[in-house]
Amino acid sequence: MYSPNEAIALEKHNYHRIKELIHVNYIMGYNLKKATRYDFILKLWCLVLIGSTLASYYGHMQLIVTYIKDIPRISESISTIFQSFMSVVKMLYTLTAPRKFYIMLRCACRHELLQSCELFEAVADLPIAKELRQNVDKIMNKVWISTRRQVLFFLFSCSAICLNYFLNSLIVIIYRFISESDDNVEVTLPLPSLYPNWMTYPYYYLPWFLETCNLYVCGMGAVAFEGLFGVLCLHGIGLMKTLSYMIDCSTSPLVPQERRLEYLRNCIYQYQRVAAYAMELNSSFRQIIIVQFVLSLFCWGLVLFQISIGIATSFTTALRMFLYLAAGGYQIVIYCYNGQSFSTASERIPMAFYECAWYEECREFRRLVKMMIMRTNLGFSLDVSWFTKMSLPTLVSMIRASGQYFVLLQNIMQKK
Repeated sequence: MYSPNEAIALEKHNYHRIKELIHVNYIMGYNLKKATRYDFILKLWCLVLIGSTLASYYGHMQLIVTYIKDIPRISESISTIFQSFMSVVKMLYTLTAPRKFYIMLRCACRHELLQSCELFEAVADLPIAKELRQNVDKIMNKVWISTRRQVLFFLFSCSAICLNYFLNSLIVIIYRFISESDDNVEVTLPLPSLYPNWMTYPYYYLPWFLETCNLYVCGMGAVAFEGLFGVLCLHGIGLMKTLSYMIDCSTSPLVPQERRLEYLRNCIYQYQRVAAYAMELNSSFRQIIIVQFVLSLFCWGLVLFQISIGIATSFTTALRMFLYLAAGGYQIVIYCYNGQSFSTASERIPMAFYECAWYEECREFRRLVKMMIMRTNLGFSLDVSWFTKMSLPTLVSMIRASGQYFVLLQNIMQKK
C-alpha cells in the first residue's frame, strides 16, 4: 500500500501524534520505541516508583487505623490506596512484557496490517485503486485524530488533579519555611496520610517523597496504561472500518466482473489478519483490567461521598473530587466506550458482506459471501476477564453499583 519512504514518514507521523503518551511511558520506566542499552535504567526507575508507592501505604494505613471512626477523613486515603494499587498492578504487568506492547504499538503506527494486505497490489491496475487508498487513508486519519483527542483529554485530567495536590503541598511548605524560623515546621504532604515520629526535621523529606511518588503513580500510571489501550483499541476499530469499506467495494462498477472473486478473497485474507489482531488485543488486556473495574466501583462511591461532604464543608475538597471523578471516571470510559465501538465496528463486517451485490455474482462468490456471513456473525469483543464485556451497558452497571456504595456510606454516616 505504501512505498518504503511513505511507510517511514507514516510511522514518524503517527508516533508524533502520540508523543505525549510516549513521554509519559518513558518517565514511568517503559520504552515504547526501539530498545536501547539504557532500558535497564528505566526498569530500575520503575521499580523505585513501585517500591516508594508501596512504602507510602504505611502512612495511609496509620491514618486509617488512627481515625477509623471518622469516615469522611479516611475516605480520601482509602480511595488513594485503591487508585495507586491499580496503577502498581498495571506497572508490574507492563514491566514483565514491555516488548509485547512495543511490537503492538509499532504495528499500529506503521499500519502493518494494511501494508501486508494483498488487495492494494491486486487492484493497482484498476480504476478503483486510487479511490480505495484515499478512503482507507481518510478512515485511518480520523481514527488517529480521535486517538490524539482521547490521550490529550486524559493526560490533562490526570495532570490537573495531580498538580492540584502537589502544588498545594509545595506552596504551603515553602510559605511555612519562609515565615517560620524553626526547622521543625509542620509539613503538608501531597496526599492525606500519617507518619508518626517521621514529620520532624530532618526526616520529613522521606514521607514527602513517598507521597509524591504515590501521587505521581496514581496519575501518570493511569495515563501510561489506559492511553496505550486507547491507541491499540482505536487502531483495531480503524482496521475493521477499512475492511468493511473494502468489502462494500467488492461489487463496485470500478472492479471488473472477472476480478471480483480475487478481490473478495483478498478481503477474506485481510479479515484473518484483523481477527488475529483483535484476539491479541483482547488477550493482552482482559485479565489485568479486572482489578481496574473492581476497585473503580469502590473509588467512585468514595469520591461521590467525599463530594457530598465537601460541598457543605470544603470547596477545595469538592473541587479535588470533581477533578478526580473526571480523571478516574474517564479510565473506565476509555475501556467501555472504546470497547463498545470495537464491537459495533465488528458487527458492521457481516452487514458489509450481505449488503454488497452478491446475488449478481458467480456461484463461488456467493458461496464465499455466505461462508463469511456465518463466520463473521460471531463478531469481536473486548472482555473484562470472564465476567463481562467492555461496553456501554457495563459502564451503566458500574455507575449504578458505585451509586449504591455511595448511598451505603451516607446511611452509615446518618446512623452515627
